[in-house]
Amino acid sequence: MILVDSSVWVEFDRATGSAVDLAVTELIATGGPVAVTEPIVMEVCAGARSRTREADLRRLLNRFHLARFDAAVDFNGAVTIYRTCRRVGITPRGLIDCMIAAVALRGSHQLLAQDRDLAMVARVMGLPLHPGSTAS
Repeated sequence: MILVDSSVWVEFDRATGSAVDLAVTELIATGGPVAVTEPIVMEVCAGARSRTREADLRRLLNRFHLARFDAAVDFNGAVTIYRTCRRVGITPRGLIDCMIAAVALRGSHQLLAQDRDLAMVARVMGLPLHPGSTAS
């Protein structure tokens, strides 16, 4: 499975033509193994420009595999990720990124992202990034 981060869905929604936009477009077109998790759905829908667009985005995201957030496991995983990164001199700017990374690690998913923090977290934690990922 490829866990597609909210940063990619923003690029896709705006049809930017960026590397991650093209990567997720290709995955969708070919029926690739796309997954989302609740924190990603939350971030994408919170950023919708209107109620109508939020509904459209929810319909889109509901088409894909839901890598369920397991509160009992993933909150602790996010803490471990955050503290591990801090120990090596990297402080992730958001715990949501750590939550997303925890889900990806637990599920052995690749991560498709356009996010500098997630790229650093992935490097520290050994989380595989999809080749289309970029750090912005």
